[in-house]
Amino acid sequence: MDVKNVKLPEFEAAVKGEKVDQRMLGNIPVQATVELGQTELTLKEILELSEGSIIELNRLAGEPLDLKVGGQLIAQGEVVAVDDYYGLRITNVVIK
Repeated sequence: MDVKNVKLPEFEAAVKGEKVDQRMLGNIPVQATVELGQTELTLKEILELSEGSIIELNRLAGEPLDLKVGGQLIAQGEVVAVDDYYGLRITNVVIK
């Protein structure tokens, strides 16, 4: 096997242009999810699930739930009722 060094081109100092307008990015929709907890199941256990089955999660009752955007944890909170819907009251912002 013949291994050779790769010569990369030299780059001059980058010329900085305009920055991305944060107001424009603020209008881009992203998927936000609230995570109650997680567990690991075998495929056999999943196939045995039926109505009334209970899956034990890795969280204690009353612990804050996770708010994730793009899979990244950004905040935690507690479940609230908003009219006939569930909501999340933020109690802790994880990233700023």
